[in-house]
Amino acid sequence: MHNEQPIAHAVILLHGLCGSSLEMGSIPKALRKSGCAVIELVIPNYSAGHVDPTITPHWEDWCAVVDSEITRLRLNFKTVSLCGLSMGATLALAVASRSHEAIAIVALSPVLRYDGWSIPWYQHLMQIPFLLGYKNWAHEEGEPYGIKNFDMRRRVANSLKKDGVAAVGAAAIPARQLRGAHQMMAYVRHSLKQVKTNLLVIHAIDDETASPKNPEMILEHVSSELRKVIWLGDCYHIITVDNEREIVTNETVQFIRKNIEMHLKDLSYRELKHQSPLKDRRG
Repeated sequence: MHNEQPIAHAVILLHGLCGSSLEMGSIPKALRKSGCAVIELVIPNYSAGHVDPTITPHWEDWCAVVDSEITRLRLNFKTVSLCGLSMGATLALAVASRSHEAIAIVALSPVLRYDGWSIPWYQHLMQIPFLLGYKNWAHEEGEPYGIKNFDMRRRVANSLKKDGVAAVGAAAIPARQLRGAHQMMAYVRHSLKQVKTNLLVIHAIDDETASPKNPEMILEHVSSELRKVIWLGDCYHIITVDNEREIVTNETVQFIRKNIEMHLKDLSYRELKHQSPLKDRRG
């Protein structure tokens, strides 16, 4: 029995640090509607509900989970793309700096430094207690919860109080996970040149967590042949559920579909180019 050829396209979704697939808003449904398989990846010591407070994770373990999933999907799908939000976007860039298996990356509100307008000036000093051995504390999320839309923000606040997790992620991020995130951000800042995958960045100008300097650094230093940025003027950090969420969803799907078509055209061209010419049988 011959092996079946890959017949479809898969998109791995990467939510933010200690978050869940709730953060991705309408993107999963829209991708499925466009014909893509959607994998909402759960990562040990990264995803909400899968964090062991006694373990200090290493960001390379997070990358390994994504790498393994890409390898698995490539057995059954023609192409694989990555779509990440917040630290999930940073994770996608970390993976792409070491592997070129994905054909496209959509980086939503990527974070290379916590430098938005709501971040206190002493934020960078918060790693000092961890380095001194104080590891059992957590950073609690507060207003505006990454959301500019007042009604949505109110619903999120209620969900966080009730369930400890909402469309913006977890109510609190443990120090151990934050340490892993800081190390991954440092790695990505110095490895952007290794990223060659086609890239779309969507970022809010008023992002309270990560300033516009983050996408500017990414676009300046990556080696992607196709790189595009879309700036949003009426959102904060969690752009997938805020005022311009429809733009975010539509642009994400369009970019991934465009890259799938480009990849298939390139494959067809290469196959045509390598076909043996018919031999001249005259005489």
